[in-house]
Amino acid sequence: MVQFLLFEVGMVQETINSSKKALGHLRVIEIGEEIGEFCCKTLADMGADVIRVEPPGGAETRDIGPFYKNERNPERSLHFWSYNLNKRSITIDLESNQGQLLLKKLVKESDILVESTPANWMEERNLDYTTLSKVNPKLIFVSISPFGRVGPHSQMHGGELVAWASSGYMYTTGWKWQKPTHPWGRQASHAAGLFAVTGAMAAIFERRRTGLGKQIDVSMQKSVASTVEQNVPFYIGDGVVSGRRENDHVNGFGGSKLIECKDGWVHMNIGWRNGHNEIVEWMKEEGMAEDLTDEKWHDSKFHRENFPHVLDTITKWAKRKTKAEFFHQGQERGLECGPVNSVAEALNDPQMQSREFWVEVEHPEISDGEKFTYPGAPCILSETPWAARRRAPLIGEDNENIFQELLGLSSKDQDELKNKNII
Repeated sequence: MVQFLLFEVGMVQETINSSKKALGHLRVIEIGEEIGEFCCKTLADMGADVIRVEPPGGAETRDIGPFYKNERNPERSLHFWSYNLNKRSITIDLESNQGQLLLKKLVKESDILVESTPANWMEERNLDYTTLSKVNPKLIFVSISPFGRVGPHSQMHGGELVAWASSGYMYTTGWKWQKPTHPWGRQASHAAGLFAVTGAMAAIFERRRTGLGKQIDVSMQKSVASTVEQNVPFYIGDGVVSGRRENDHVNGFGGSKLIECKDGWVHMNIGWRNGHNEIVEWMKEEGMAEDLTDEKWHDSKFHRENFPHVLDTITKWAKRKTKAEFFHQGQERGLECGPVNSVAEALNDPQMQSREFWVEVEHPEISDGEKFTYPGAPCILSETPWAARRRAPLIGEDNENIFQELLGLSSKDQDELKNKNII
C-alpha cells in the first residue's frame, strides 16, 4: 500500500543553474485550463519550475488546434506547445482521494499554486486555499476566473468573449455602423495572466517580511476593465458614454489612424497638436499638401470636425509610397508611425531579429533535428535572461522524476498508482 506522508525535500536539479534564472528559486503548481496558461508560462519563462498537473488523459487545452501537420493528437497541439513552453507535466487524478493527497504533498514542496478551475471546483475536492494553507502556510494561492471568486457573478461561466463584453471594452471596439467587435486572440487571458503574475510576485516579496503566503483572486472581467483607458474618466467627468470610434481616440483629437499605402497600411498618431504640422510639411515638399497648410487647421474644433478631409488628403498622398518608405521617412521626420505587419513580416522584422526575439526550440520526438519558432523574451534581463529551456511537455512526461525526487515515491509505488489510473 502506498503511504502518503508530507515531508520536505530539496529542489530538483535542472540543466540550467537556478542562480542564472530570475525566478529559479520558485516552484509553481498549475491546475486548470486555458485562462491560467499564460500566467504560468510567464513564470516559467523567467525561470520558475512550473509543474502542470494534468488529468491522466491530458489537459483539455491539448485538444485546441491548430495541430502540427493537421494531426489531431493531444501531443501535436500548437496551442499547447506555445502556452506550455518551459513547463513540466505530471498526471494526477484529482477526483480521487489518493490523487488529492499526492497534490497536497506537492503543495508542501511548492511556493505558488495557480488554479483556473470552474467555480467551487477546488473547494469540492478539499483543495481550496483554506485547506492547502494548513498544509503549507507559505503557499501563495492564485485563482484566475472569468468574474473572480467572490461577488454575485462569481459562480457564472465565461471566457474571452464574456470578459471583453462585460468589462465595457467591447462596446467601444469596432465601426460605428456595425456590431461591437471582439479583439483578436486571447488578450483577456493574457491581461489576467499578467495581473496574476504581478500579484504573485508582490506576495512573494511580502512573504519575505511575514513568512506567510496569501490568496490572490484575479478576475478576467476586471483585468480587461483596467485597460479601458480614458473611457471611464470621460463618463465619470462628463457623463459621456464612449461608443465605437473606429480608429479614432476617445478624446476626439484625431489620434490613432490607419493610413493606406501602396502595399498595405501604416499606423500613426496625428492630431491638431501632434503630427499635423510635420506630415503636412512633408506633403508640401512633395507638392500634395493641398489646403492642409491653411491656418484654419490649427483650430482644434475645426480640425476635429473636418478630420475626414485631412485623412482623405493624406491617404491620396500616402498611396504613392510603400509602407516601409512611409515608416522610415516618417520616423526621420519625428512622426510616430509604424507599418501594419503580417505575422510573416513580423518574423522578419529587423528590430525583433536584432533583439533575438524569435527563438527556435527542438521537438526531438517529432523529427530528428527539426526546430520550431516561438516568441521569445519580451524583456531582456541582463544577468538572469529569459531562456527557452525545453519544449512543452508530453502528457505526464515528468511523472517519474517529480514523484520520486519531490514526493519520495518508489517505482513500485508509482506502478501501483498508475495501475489504479491515479497518475
